Amino acid sequence: MRLLIYVPLLTSRVEYAFQLLFGSALSLAYEFTSDESFFRRSAGPRLNYSEKPLVDGELWLPAGPLLGERGIRPLSPDAFLAEGLPAFFAQSAPGAALPFDLPALAFFLASRYEEYLPFHPDRLGRFPASESFAYRQGFLQQPLVNQWALHLADLLRQRFPGLNIKQPEYHFQPTYDVDLAWAYQHRPAWRLVLASLRDSLTGQWPAFKERAAVLTGRRSDPFYTFDYLKRLHQQYQLTPLYFFLLGNAGTYDKSIRHTVPAFRQLIRKIAQGATVGIHPSFRSNSSAMRLEKEIRRLEAITDRKVLDSRQHFLMLRFPHTYTQLLETGVRNDYSMGFADAPGFRAGMATPFPWYNLEKERMESLKVFPFAAMDVTLRQYQRLAPEQAFLQLCRLSDTVRKVGGNFITLWHNSSFSVHHGWCGWREVYEKIVSYAR
Repeated sequence: MRLLIYVPLLTSRVEYAFQLLFGSALSLAYEFTSDESFFRRSAGPRLNYSEKPLVDGELWLPAGPLLGERGIRPLSPDAFLAEGLPAFFAQSAPGAALPFDLPALAFFLASRYEEYLPFHPDRLGRFPASESFAYRQGFLQQPLVNQWALHLADLLRQRFPGLNIKQPEYHFQPTYDVDLAWAYQHRPAWRLVLASLRDSLTGQWPAFKERAAVLTGRRSDPFYTFDYLKRLHQQYQLTPLYFFLLGNAGTYDKSIRHTVPAFRQLIRKIAQGATVGIHPSFRSNSSAMRLEKEIRRLEAITDRKVLDSRQHFLMLRFPHTYTQLLETGVRNDYSMGFADAPGFRAGMATPFPWYNLEKERMESLKVFPFAAMDVTLRQYQRLAPEQAFLQLCRLSDTVRKVGGNFITLWHNSSFSVHHGWCGWREVYEKIVSYAR
């Protein structure tokens, strides 16, 4: 049984909004019609998305102007509570199933409409969490589109008991950014000499001694945590994703050279039991040529096409970043999250297609939003390990309720107790056990 949806004008925005609600947040068969007389005659489950009600027995969602528009304009919606959940784009519509334009809410959040508008960037030029509507209204840690989709599913079941609506299964997905596979090993000799001189001149003797111990084989490299992670994944039967930084060295791109044999061997080894993606360098965001080069480097190492990516420093600029990824063959991106706050940047806890507001169309790039990053918890929020664990548990519980993907972002270097991360390995082990 399919749900018939009436819309006076079927735009690409309308198609996208219902794809979010009934294709990403839920699984429900549906079809559109703009033929009012056909809609009136139909006897099956009917949803009317327009400015006014049409027939008895339908479920009416009131429509505002946003999904009938093209282009971008300043928007400052007012948030309020409805059915215990945050809502916006209110509509005065007595008799409607909801007092606001739900498809417009979903479209606004998932398309990242506000990130196309002028904003105050952080020091790296990024759109910070503090600029987002969700953060300012206090619902950033709610996957609001998924939550409202579930509420809509309840309304549809009550009205049309025979309708087959499925909720996605909950899934935990560990992911890792590999900026530096080794802290000391396989680094240029001149860099090691300069670092040792710096440590000796500034009195950083623990770091000086650790570097010497690693380079003389008396201690393992603190950033090389891949064997430990492999054992953890095997214990809990998890399939991780690793994103490798392969850009040339720069101010914000401090990676092992892609030509180092040990590094290439490590990538191949990990690719045998996990998905490997590209971690586009900071500078690649302003150079399509650099991005292309880095992707081809990874493909040459793994002998596989690169389909997955996550931006270094989470450098997302709309539509530029995603347009570049599509042009280089990437089909799945895992950058959708904030560096300065955990939560759901797009209001989604399930994968969803990207909508290109510049071209007004749904693209083939699939967005996988992550909920929390290690650096966010420790450095931005300044949480103690136990506080971070509780925060992660709450996020996992929230995703579990809507049936989404709980995706965490960790760095291989964050499991080193010698670099300010004392106690965080234990946090990670506990959250993996809790969230799996």
